[in-house]
Amino acid sequence: MEIRKDFESAATFLHRLAGIGQQFSIFNHDDWPHYKNEEDFERIYRLPENQRFQFEKLYGDGRDCAIFMSSQLCSFNDVGQFPSLSEYVDCLENTWAYEHESLQAFIDRIKVLSESLTNTPWAVKRMIELFDKQLRLLASVRQTVELLRQTNLYKIEKGEVPVERDSSINIGQITGKVNINSTDNSTNIAFESSPIFASLTDAISNSQIETAQKVQILAQVDAMKQAQGTTGFLQKYKDFMQNAANHMTVVSPFIPALTTLIG
Repeated sequence: MEIRKDFESAATFLHRLAGIGQQFSIFNHDDWPHYKNEEDFERIYRLPENQRFQFEKLYGDGRDCAIFMSSQLCSFNDVGQFPSLSEYVDCLENTWAYEHESLQAFIDRIKVLSESLTNTPWAVKRMIELFDKQLRLLASVRQTVELLRQTNLYKIEKGEVPVERDSSINIGQITGKVNINSTDNSTNIAFESSPIFASLTDAISNSQIETAQKVQILAQVDAMKQAQGTTGFLQKYKDFMQNAANHMTVVSPFIPALTTLIG
């Protein structure tokens, strides 16, 4: 199933929901009607009314669940109904997937009733097994919903994290000359590193790093800047990396440029 472009970052979990929805569709079109219409389900009508009603409800609730979930789990591509990922994810809380406690209690009662009969219809036993399968699928839906809530797109839409800024870096200007046919055939390179530290400072300042640690890391960035071109730069770089180790998503784009300054 193709995932709409704006949801591609969450495609893995949406594919899972779509797959579960397709399985519910199979249950709806193949299994539930087969057990009801082509096996011995009609034998329930020989039972007392209170017992017959419970087995009718087993079929009715089981198939209604399959019908609804087969549609809902594949509807995320409907922009008119779900303009954002968060709206789709949150709507799943109002589905059968979050009625698991009452559904489990119901099927437990049906199992007790089934076991109390001397000759339970074969179709009823198969429906009980099918209902249990659907409960397991619903548990997987709940788990997938929680995974979707951990995605960056969901958190951005809910205002839990800021939209990431462009982390492109201008590492400065490289100039120099090559002396050929002279006593010194080396290449002299002048490296302007100030933009590296300015960009790194901006990235840290606008990150979600805790304030006290942010101040400390920014001080170490300044210390590196002051020590560039000296033998003390390496130690300042090591100090910075040690304190920034837990925030590599912020600083990692700058590491290649910083390592070029190590003498």
